[in-house]
Amino acid sequence: MHLGGEPARLFEAFVLCGLIEELAKGIMLIAAVYHWREFDEPLDGLVYGVAIALGFATFENYLYLSSHGVAIAWKRALFAVPAHALFGGSMGYYAGRVKFMAKGLRLTRDLFRDRVLCLALPVLFHGAYNYALLHGLSWFTWTAISLLSLGFWFFVLRRVRRAQRASPFRPKTMLPSDFHVPPAQGV
Repeated sequence: MHLGGEPARLFEAFVLCGLIEELAKGIMLIAAVYHWREFDEPLDGLVYGVAIALGFATFENYLYLSSHGVAIAWKRALFAVPAHALFGGSMGYYAGRVKFMAKGLRLTRDLFRDRVLCLALPVLFHGAYNYALLHGLSWFTWTAISLLSLGFWFFVLRRVRRAQRASPFRPKTMLPSDFHVPPAQGV
């Protein structure tokens, strides 16, 4: 039995793990990468978001393996590392949308929505992942985590496709996206 019951599990999963960890990644993405000149298309948001998340997962795995031993390495490699990449990918997608959103009548509402989604979706995904883990490591938990992971993959891969379509570097045979990206300079 878990001390504190369901409210404690929810707090630990969604606030202590989801919010704190994703906020740390978000600060890195916005403070260190967002204003780079090389961040010149929406797909870059996904790439940089995944890279930051994998750096975080590497550090977190070092801490976990240092305290819990190598026996948990395969579980971390199969589930935690890809999960962090997916959380970072969803964050990066919305950071890219915010950076390259076209001007229009709905700009303020869409910009606000995408800024919220940039942090809210990774926190929600991360919290759901950790919440499943906090219910024990039975076959049911691993099945739930596998299904959550498949859903995250589907969600993020759809955003990859949208970001590719919004790229000024996309192949001429690919249809454009629903948001405009300024033409690439110097290419």
